[in-house]
Amino acid sequence: MKRRTRAVWPVVLAVLSPAVLGGCESTARQDPFFVRPSTDTLVFRDTSLFRDRPLDDSLRGSLALADYSTALIQTGLMTQLQQPGPYTVFAIPNTPLEAAQTADGGHLLDPAMRPSLRRMMAYTIVPGAFTTSELRQMIAKRGGPIGLRTIDGDILSVSIEPGTGELLLGDTQGRTSRIWLSDMPQSNGVLYATQSMLTPGVVASGQVPATIR
Repeated sequence: MKRRTRAVWPVVLAVLSPAVLGGCESTARQDPFFVRPSTDTLVFRDTSLFRDRPLDDSLRGSLALADYSTALIQTGLMTQLQQPGPYTVFAIPNTPLEAAQTADGGHLLDPAMRPSLRRMMAYTIVPGAFTTSELRQMIAKRGGPIGLRTIDGDILSVSIEPGTGELLLGDTQGRTSRIWLSDMPQSNGVLYATQSMLTPGVVASGQVPATIR
């Protein structure tokens, strides 16, 4: 169900209802909720994103990424995205974060959970600016999945999904997530949005693809 009212920012996960957050995820191969009105602007879930703005500005201004922004602020990572970088950010929309909050019994934003939340949010941020075409070139050059090292040193894998040819993110538990919003250039990096939430974990021997950075 598409949200018809605008929530007051910042949105706290613990008080959001599934009805408010519903409709964010899609099983469609291409995101039906964004359009490119020009080479400088992209509209994502009724929010305009601009190439000349920094990552933190775009994240704060997006209703669909309000919960992700709240988590970044609470963990201190939003401040890092104000820096020159560059950074590649794989932002998590509201619905996957609401699901994680529910699965955690509503304690995801508790002060005691702050270290775990920080690591989960850091897993979405990679030093360097990687566009879709650059990621595809690196995958083709290696002949298989590549690994991007996040700001906390964990490995986020990127591969091409057989059959569809789409980019696919993966964590060390074998879970995958499709790209929802692809490589929107920002003044200090590149912004993506994913269709689900991935988490870092213990790496099994031989499980990690070749690391680019």
